[in-house]
Amino acid sequence: MHPLVSVIIPNYNYAHFIPQRIGTVLGQTYRDIELIILDDASTDNSREAIEKYRGEDRVKHIVFNTSNSGSTFKQWEKGFQLAQGEYIWIAECDDYSDPSFLEQLMKVLEKDPDIKIAFSNSYWVTPESTFINKDYTIASPVKVYQGKDFVKKHLLKENYIYNASMAVFRKDALASVDKSFKDYRSCGDKVFWGSIAEKGKVAFVCKPLNYFRIHSGKVTTRSISSGLLFREEHRLFQLRQRQGYITWQNRYDVASYFLQYVKRMKDSFDNSQIYADCLRLWANELTPHNPALPLSHRVLCAIMNLLKKKP
Repeated sequence: MHPLVSVIIPNYNYAHFIPQRIGTVLGQTYRDIELIILDDASTDNSREAIEKYRGEDRVKHIVFNTSNSGSTFKQWEKGFQLAQGEYIWIAECDDYSDPSFLEQLMKVLEKDPDIKIAFSNSYWVTPESTFINKDYTIASPVKVYQGKDFVKKHLLKENYIYNASMAVFRKDALASVDKSFKDYRSCGDKVFWGSIAEKGKVAFVCKPLNYFRIHSGKVTTRSISSGLLFREEHRLFQLRQRQGYITWQNRYDVASYFLQYVKRMKDSFDNSQIYADCLRLWANELTPHNPALPLSHRVLCAIMNLLKKKP
């Protein structure tokens, strides 16, 4: 017998993706799994699509919410409470996977008990094409990070584990998770992965074994247009300062990243006022005239502004 993996499949209005998602979980070459299917009060025919899998040996729980929770991270927590496995895979309902996904990640996790999270490269799937994000291409087949180094390098600006479906983690690591991740609607995953990572190691399997679907209904797309993502990233920015991950050495760089991100997304906001509010939020982190900022940081901001003005 191999260690049991609890596969949590959270769904909201993805009835048309359910057969492929559940099919690629049940079709894994790693067979020791239990499925926990959670529906967050979908308004499409998700219930009908999910009920077809009731009675399947490895489907242990099917839960239909009577009202929408408003947060995928609250659904994660519900799944954690039901999970009986030593490992957990959050298989998002609009994604799908290579049949060897679990087998290959479990080999990495089982080799070193200090590895708390293993995640794979992903294909990005759009209506037009399927492609690999080249930013995730490395020379070695597997790269192992010390967890705190991983947070500093890959969870302050971009979220390197940008899709829950690409990762498997140890259930016992949940004991160290910052429970505030449930209070976020957009950035809770960064809080979650960071809490687990800093207690051990993180392994990246370069081979693309996950299929990450890009479409207009994704939470990230909606959170950008409403400005939620940038407000929550600012809240997380402040948390990382208190934790010591953001210091005088990288504060300017991280704040600049999000200010430029806001500017790049200008045409994606619901209206100009939301854009202006998000722009101001991050610009205030880079102004020499903001008395709330440390003096050393204000001096650095002033120097950087002068350098930018040079012809």
